[in-house]
Amino acid sequence: MLPLTKSIAAIALTAATFSGSSVSADSLSVLSPKTFKTALVQESNLKFSTFKSKLNNPSSVSIFSIPNILDIITICDSGNGIVIAAPIPTPNQTKNVTNFDTEHWKVDKATGTKRFKLGPLSAIWLGGRTLAVTDGGKKDGEETILFFTDPGDASTGKASNAVAGEGNLTGMAATEDGKTIYLCGQGSDEKSWVLACDVATKKLTTKFSADDHGITINSPMQVVVQDDNHILVLYSGKGGVKDGLIVQWDLKTGKPSAKWNLPGLVDPMGMAFLPGSKDTLAVVDNNWALTKVNKGQLATVKLTPKAEDAAVTILDNTTLQGPVSCAFDSKGTLYVAQLGPQFDQNQGSVVAITGIK
Repeated sequence: MLPLTKSIAAIALTAATFSGSSVSADSLSVLSPKTFKTALVQESNLKFSTFKSKLNNPSSVSIFSIPNILDIITICDSGNGIVIAAPIPTPNQTKNVTNFDTEHWKVDKATGTKRFKLGPLSAIWLGGRTLAVTDGGKKDGEETILFFTDPGDASTGKASNAVAGEGNLTGMAATEDGKTIYLCGQGSDEKSWVLACDVATKKLTTKFSADDHGITINSPMQVVVQDDNHILVLYSGKGGVKDGLIVQWDLKTGKPSAKWNLPGLVDPMGMAFLPGSKDTLAVVDNNWALTKVNKGQLATVKLTPKAEDAAVTILDNTTLQGPVSCAFDSKGTLYVAQLGPQFDQNQGSVVAITGIK
């Protein structure tokens, strides 16, 4: 069996031109981090098109780029227990890892109603040769990171250790040298954790807890690597409350070195640096609700030198439905994983967005 990247590269050579129906976003809002006032603009240059549909609670989208040759998009089709890898722009030319464990995140004890079926929660490439996937369909304390070099069955992955009590492992990012993975965890000890995995030894450990430093905003969702000494972590906070936060962690001291409030965002869950930038990110706001999917928001967030309120610009608040994750390709197109009109119903999708500046 060919390695994942070689087999994807082979089918990409005959890739058809990507096409899809486009719709212009009909509004753009600018939020002042001090006044929280909103100014509406009638036109924007954003165009939205569906890249991949019929997904069940997609939880993660990431992109590995071989400059001027190939972009590989990787999608966690979480509720279906599948990780999809495909060359852009051909979403149907896939190589999949299947049969991940799944579980329901919430079960109503009174009625037995199950909600939010979840499996693999995050997937990233390490140097284009190895795919790392968080095995989120297991119970807290049993979740691991699985490592793959070939498509096939989830049982073939080489696993890290599990960490006692830790679960909902998501939002992975790897250092530039590919030696360390940082990720988010929300376990059973009532703390929110940033974890780290040594790729060579596959040893997974807890590293940073915001709670230990007086930061009470919970639900870490996404890590991005800022430079050799810092990572940024996006905290979505309490569902339905505008308390989202970005925290900069110093990897040498193990302490938070800066934090930014996110005015106007309700439940931010995914972020990615704009191409070429180290201080401005695209952020997707899920606008979380337990019983339904709400309209979400797409924003750019500029990290101000004095860490207080970030400068938040809302690019769209009418088009996306429960967005959870985002990533840019090498051409500057943003891909967003969204739950769709209903969760648990194979109505999720990945949307391609152009025109972000």
